[in-house]
Amino acid sequence: MILVSGASGNVGGELLRQLRTEGTAVRALTRNAARAGLPAGTGVAEGDFSDPRSLTKAFSGADALFLMMSGNETAVLAEAARAGIRRVVFLSSMAVDTRPDSFIGRVHREAEQAIAASGLEWTFLRPGQFASNTLSWREQLAGGDVVRTPFARVGLPAIHPGDIAAVARTALTQDGHAGAAHSLTGPEAITPVEQVAAVGRAIGRELRHEEITAEQAAEQMSAHMPPEIVAASLEFLGDPTDAETQALPVVEKVTGKPARTFEEWARDNADSFR
Repeated sequence: MILVSGASGNVGGELLRQLRTEGTAVRALTRNAARAGLPAGTGVAEGDFSDPRSLTKAFSGADALFLMMSGNETAVLAEAARAGIRRVVFLSSMAVDTRPDSFIGRVHREAEQAIAASGLEWTFLRPGQFASNTLSWREQLAGGDVVRTPFARVGLPAIHPGDIAAVARTALTQDGHAGAAHSLTGPEAITPVEQVAAVGRAIGRELRHEEITAEQAAEQMSAHMPPEIVAASLEFLGDPTDAETQALPVVEKVTGKPARTFEEWARDNADSFR
């Protein structure tokens, strides 16, 4: 049995779907089952990482865990180990390698260290930019055909969350990934201008991109993100390191299938923009 945290999110939801499709016994972990919006027939358990004792029932009978960061990894994994979980796949961040002193790099590195010290078998997934970050454009597209972002010509190899999930599924269900830290990207760097064009093709609209300043973007992002996340995100988007712009072959090496392009992600998720 595999327990999937973050099962209503972009990666966890796709991982849940993939595991169910292949017939793997799986259970979704959520704080509120009534509000999770999970597919009918999904095994669901409630629990909260801030209270590890609330996870006892969710962990019962599971031997593997897909883990999202909570900041409470030591206590959570102690409870997981007591319940019989032996394998953990953790959704971390490329910033652990590329920006270890940044806020994002630091908190994910601390989580990784706690997991490595738990005594459980672990695998770390370190993706860069998610293709699904562009879902934040939906409000703009509801009001017109223009998407406004900073850093119009900066290209990053955005990854399809389904490919992150495919790597997680492989590491959870197959041997050979214990102690591995997989840095994950899409197959090619793509700029915001090119992303907007791809979304337009997917939904059959002629969209335009307009560049805004980093300061304007920070003001918008601050409405729903802490200041430290806003600053770290804009630094990553506007001034990526060489490593952050490089497309890596890890998805194909792990899963046997090439990473999907942003164009494919846009087609897969066209209904989300309509």
